[in-house]
Amino acid sequence: MLYNKAVLSAALLSAAAAPAMAASSSSANSTATATSSSSIPSGCSLGSSATMTAQADLDKIAGCTELSGNLTITGDIGSAALANVKKLDGSLRLYNATDLVNFSADSLTVITGGLTLQELTVLNSASFGSLQQVDSITLLTLPAIDTFITNLQKANNIQVSDTTLESVDGFSTLKEVAELNINNNRNLASFNSSLQTVSDSLQISFNAESTQVSFNDLIWANNITLRDVESATFPKLETVNASLGFINNTIANISLAKLTKVGQTLSVTSNDELTYLDCSNLTSIGGGFVVANNTKLADISGFSNLQTIAGAVIVTGNFSTLDLSSLKSVRGGATIETSASNFSCSAIKKLQSNGAIQGDSFVCKNGAVSSSSSISSTSSGSRTSSNARSTSNANAAVSASGSSSAGSSSSTKSKKSKGVAAQDFASVNSVMGAVAAVAMALL
Repeated sequence: MLYNKAVLSAALLSAAAAPAMAASSSSANSTATATSSSSIPSGCSLGSSATMTAQADLDKIAGCTELSGNLTITGDIGSAALANVKKLDGSLRLYNATDLVNFSADSLTVITGGLTLQELTVLNSASFGSLQQVDSITLLTLPAIDTFITNLQKANNIQVSDTTLESVDGFSTLKEVAELNINNNRNLASFNSSLQTVSDSLQISFNAESTQVSFNDLIWANNITLRDVESATFPKLETVNASLGFINNTIANISLAKLTKVGQTLSVTSNDELTYLDCSNLTSIGGGFVVANNTKLADISGFSNLQTIAGAVIVTGNFSTLDLSSLKSVRGGATIETSASNFSCSAIKKLQSNGAIQGDSFVCKNGAVSSSSSISSTSSGSRTSSNARSTSNANAAVSASGSSSAGSSSSTKSKKSKGVAAQDFASVNSVMGAVAAVAMALL
């Protein structure tokens, strides 16, 4: 009987232990399966980098849904496709593939690094129809491209330079970006964006003279610069943390009715077709305030709520109306010059005499005052100033603006510069030209 009890006890203990052992074994198998499924097969690992020059090379990785490593496609490859791959843990670069006409990677949804298409002389189309997330996109020197497709939702940096794209629809669903730079695309007719925030800089420059851009959802940006643009819309823009510049455009209408703050310099310069400028809710500018050489802008009344300017004021042109009726403080100097004889300096003089304009230099001059290169006279008894003093005032504007970058642009619309950092330079032969040059530097 004792024996039987011992056997029974052992049997019970064994039975009780069996499920636990089975559960432990099942758990181990499950962990092994999960580990195996999450690892990338050796055939889908490119090491640190790999270069492929034929479709046959790409076919070897067609069984991979995920790739690891940096992939470069180059050489004499013709039309090509990267099939089935959904994620690339690395960068994809198409470079100097001189025969590549079409490329597609329509299963690819995520690239953790950058996507670069560069120096592809006959590339006509590139399709990344499922691509939603990438760190950066660079399209550079693509003289034959007319189609670029993505479903992009997230990216840090985007550069499109020296292409023949007529529109850049591949970024139409993108909501946030750090830097967007669209430059030197000679056929670009339109750029329509759903961007809501730009955390670093937005630059549209040196594209076709008839380029039309719309940022109908943009609320906030750090820096914005537009050059050589025919029309631009920013109906929801409220804040620009650093500088905002409209330079050398053929824009007729600039409406920024919801803009309340510019953190550094605001510059509207050399826009020859500009007739309407509305910043009616703008209250503060953290740097210089420059509205210069906009030859058709006769009425500058869109700044009626502007209260503080932390830099200098430079307003030049053919205007007869300048409404700064809410202005309380200008930390820099002021240069107000117009060729219109019916402009009165009395309001700006009153600001200066009350100490609201704190800088040492002050010039207010209308077309009724005979002009000279030295600006030796001022309107309505305002302070006299030499050419050197006017230049000193302009330099003070640069110093007070707080902007870290500098550039110069010619007012000649036909000149185009190549490259991301390309600038137009013009000699300065007059005081008006000097003011315009300073306006460029303020950016």
